[in-house]
Parts: sequence; C-alpha cells; structure tokens
Amino acid sequence: MINTDHWTERLPDNRVIRIFDEPRAVKVDIGRALPLGRGGASRADHVSMRVKTSALYMSGYLDATQQFWVKMHDGQWLAGVTVRVTDAGGTNLVEIDMLVTADAVTEVPATI
Repeated sequence: MINTDHWTERLPDNRVIRIFDEPRAVKVDIGRALPLGRGGASRADHVSMRVKTSALYMSGYLDATQQFWVKMHDGQWLAGVTVRVTDAGGTNLVEIDMLVTADAVTEVPATI
C-alpha cells in the first residue's frame, strides 16, 4: 500500500491525511478513476479473444479497500485504495494501489 508512515502534519488541527484504523470496504468506479478512452488514451477496437479473456478486466465498479483520505493542494480529497482486479475469466487476481478522486469511491454498506 502507499506508505504514509513518515508524513508529518504541519497543522495537526487541520489534518491533510486521515488514516482509517481499519480499512473500509468500498467500490471504485474504474471509469471515473481511470477515464480510459478520454483525454488522449486510446482503445483498441479489435482485440483478440486471447487478450479479451486473459487481460485485466477494468470496467464498472470494482471491489476495493480504502486505507486513507489525503487532501490535495487545491482542497480536493483523494482516496488511498487497494483495488482488486481480475482477468475477464475471473481466474487471476492482482491488487493495485491507487489514489482516486472522491467521486470514484462508494462505501459498501455494512452487513449484519
């Protein structure tokens, strides 16, 4: 995970990093977190079946855990998350640490 251990707050009453005691379950809207296909990123329209079934499946809302919030210089909050990404077949899994904008994160309701 992104290491915040050595961050020191200049103004402790106005913290810029808020670390959760226990990471919380969230969903990350990967289309907001990585706006692929916009702003210069390109997408291949013809992809082989091998790639379609074996490559990272990064679409929709992905399961993640959020470890902290961090404030940017312009006042926006970013979420420090670990996103679980599988291949299209669901047989392989990687965990990717990311900073994403607050609008890309949705808290998962607690279950009883």
